Amino acid sequence: MPESVQVEPLAQGPFDSVAVTAEGALLAFSSQASPGENTGRLWDLTARAAVGAPIPDFPTDRAEWAFGVLAGSPTVVWDHRDRIHVHDLGSGDELTLDGRPDLLGLAVHRGRGAVVAVFGPAYDAEVIVWDARTGDRLAEFTLWLGHGSAIDRWILHATPATGPLIGLPGDSAVSILDVERGEEIATLPAAYAVLAPSPDGLVLVQPAPSGLCVRGLDGAPLATLEAPAPCDHVAAATADGRLLVAAALQNEPGVLLAWDAAASRPHCRVKVPAPVNDLALASDGTLLAATEDGLYTTRL
Repeated sequence: MPESVQVEPLAQGPFDSVAVTAEGALLAFSSQASPGENTGRLWDLTARAAVGAPIPDFPTDRAEWAFGVLAGSPTVVWDHRDRIHVHDLGSGDELTLDGRPDLLGLAVHRGRGAVVAVFGPAYDAEVIVWDARTGDRLAEFTLWLGHGSAIDRWILHATPATGPLIGLPGDSAVSILDVERGEEIATLPAAYAVLAPSPDGLVLVQPAPSGLCVRGLDGAPLATLEAPAPCDHVAAATADGRLLVAAALQNEPGVLLAWDAAASRPHCRVKVPAPVNDLALASDGTLLAATEDGLYTTRL
């Protein structure tokens, strides 16, 4: 039986989504639906405290914002009123770009931190890459994403660990793009997945009918993780040289399972007080769950 692990509240209130740094300082960024106004907030996971003032008018849709480390500094980018805001949370500097993209992400383009924006329609999408500090346009290309829209999709990345690579979920596959080359380098079957660094390099972790599947970017299965029911809201990260994975059970709202990907069976069972809206997993094994009742954490 997997070990039962307790969660601790980090903050109260309805939280829609959360993301963490893939390396460096243990930081998280959350989107919270507040009465009359949605806000974005930076969290220091070591101190278990909010950092700085909340960002007003912040989007709740995960496709409309992204968080990562660029040039050594935590950075958040979001879309608001036909403007893309790029905020360096370390220095406080902010850059704005024109546009209303369907999807936003972060990447590294030839050593420069970059904002990646995808403009629909999905079946003939335009991708634009800007320098996150200067606003210089670094790349522009088009790609085919199928006939679906950007609803319930977002750019997959774990910047800076994912470098110039991002993932774009399509109708039934994830396209892996190299934004430096401006082209698709791989297509893997998955309607939903997360892209994460691992001891085996970058991997996709995707729900399967009886658990989760870990695949390399060449499509080869690296691990099969067993679960008693289908999973969603997947998170993955490398901690202490191990690939850790967490996911919510679809048929048991508020129940999460966690795996060390070296073993097929889950080693932790986590109960949170409300159904999960989003999950994130930090590089020290800290799991964050965004729910309607609050933002919760535990250590795997």
